[in-house]
Amino acid sequence: MRHVLAADIGGTQMRAAVVREDSAILARLSVPTAPADGFDAATERLALLFQQVAARAFAPDLSAIGISTAGPVDPTDGTYRHPPNLDGWHGRSMAPALSETLGMPVRVGHDATLAALAEARWGARSGARHLIYVTVSTGIGAGIIADGRPVLGASGGAGEVGHLIVAPGGARCAAGCPGCLEGNASGRAIALAARAAAEAGASTSLSATATAAEVFAAADAGDSVAGAIIGGAMGHLAAGIASLLAVFDPEAIILGGGVAEGLAPRWEALVEAVQERALPRYASGVPVELTALGEDVGLFGAAIWALREE
Repeated sequence: MRHVLAADIGGTQMRAAVVREDSAILARLSVPTAPADGFDAATERLALLFQQVAARAFAPDLSAIGISTAGPVDPTDGTYRHPPNLDGWHGRSMAPALSETLGMPVRVGHDATLAALAEARWGARSGARHLIYVTVSTGIGAGIIADGRPVLGASGGAGEVGHLIVAPGGARCAAGCPGCLEGNASGRAIALAARAAAEAGASTSLSATATAAEVFAAADAGDSVAGAIIGGAMGHLAAGIASLLAVFDPEAIILGGGVAEGLAPRWEALVEAVQERALPRYASGVPVELTALGEDVGLFGAAIWALREE
């Protein structure tokens, strides 16, 4: 069986693995992304990570490298296009340096698009031809599978659903879009709302450095302000999901990412909120699911991208 190197690059962490073509992960490692340290430093850390994970897996037949990354990113050459959560990486591509260092072709894709591919091939919806994967984490993006193929758009920028306007006049995302889904329902949005509440003295359990995970914990502990912040984010997320159902009519919308995982105990409430906003054709239920692939969905997607033959 063939083996490939796969990487998943997020705003805070880079993960690398050796993946077999039957989806088995033979070895994995991770390091901080640390985008503020510079693009070249991150490229060098990833190259070293690939070398280390390959040594652990004892897989001499490695044939290609696949990289799943937060974007926007051009899938033809891996060039970043104003990525809001990877500051300073615009106009740069890791592919040439990694290919030269490791001696293999490098294929780069947007993390949500590759996650959608993973769900359609190795996930609970294996075989689906019309599917959307939405990552709800530091930012929000989507991968769209239509008629069995990923929708990339004219320049690879399709799937930026985080910039759907769900709260006109509301908070802005890191890219500056006012009232968008990412600006009002992402991990960053939840943290910023909590910090503002703490600075205003509205909550004693939230701090001026609160993270989204801490807001979820405070809400679970009964903090009404934290609960209201999470509830507001859920409402905006439900509006975005209902819009995607209306536009694409997918077999399923699958959610992943840290914020989505944090919503797991509130899943029934989220689904009900989507149902309230959805078209009548979804009166019997909305096909909204939490990923069963967990945090490995990005690595799986990167492996599939590396293994593709077209």
